[in-house]
Amino acid sequence: MNTALNCRPTLSLLLILLLFSGAIAAAPEARTYQMAQRSAEGVAQQIRELYPDGQVSITARGQQMVVRGEPEVLDEIGRLVETMDVAPSQMRITVRSRHNVDAKTGGGGFSVNNNQVSVQAERKVTTTRRNQERTLIVQDGQSAHISSGQVRTVPVAIRGGRNPAAFLEQVETRSGFLVSPQVISDQAVELNIVSFEEDPKGNPPGYDTEAVMTIRRVEPGEWVELGSTRQQRVGERSGITYQTGHSRRQNQTFEVKVEVL
Repeated sequence: MNTALNCRPTLSLLLILLLFSGAIAAAPEARTYQMAQRSAEGVAQQIRELYPDGQVSITARGQQMVVRGEPEVLDEIGRLVETMDVAPSQMRITVRSRHNVDAKTGGGGFSVNNNQVSVQAERKVTTTRRNQERTLIVQDGQSAHISSGQVRTVPVAIRGGRNPAAFLEQVETRSGFLVSPQVISDQAVELNIVSFEEDPKGNPPGYDTEAVMTIRRVEPGEWVELGSTRQQRVGERSGITYQTGHSRRQNQTFEVKVEVL
């Protein structure tokens, strides 16, 4: 009976020690990671996206990143850093645009000469087809701005990640596509595509643009349709002795492919 009573304090003490040691083991700590190929800020941004709920606190400067969190999470981050700290891939972005224009004009009229009435009628159809390709070399993490068949590298590092408004605030543009490729593996490239155009409906608060974002995962070298623009105009003129009409319809389609160099 006395033996059982003497064991109770010992068991309680062991239980307290186990709980206390577990709390110590799970206490947050800070670890430093040194980058060899990439900037610490670029890696830190990706880590923040993977742990968005305040699980870790990250500071980055130059090639050094300091992360504070639980040991298990820090172990995961250490393995991620090993896979992320590689030289940025170079990619060739090829943009293909097709520009089709269909124009129709027609008219008719009459004239009177020496009591003779003559009637004239004319109809003309014009079709124009133009294909164009342009190429740009970018690094993993860079973006390309495509507009009116032109393609150029975005000249600034976009703050705000994949937020279209951040791009529109920092780069003066009216319409087009923003393509941000990222190499996932040897067989896959992820394309972050933002299409935007000037909003014709007055001046609403915020940005005078409408933006649509899509994410596509494709094979390197595969053509992807970005979208198209269509424009149609119809007009008519008439007088006492004549009537003319015209219509013009143009369609421009953009496609893009990314090749890993």
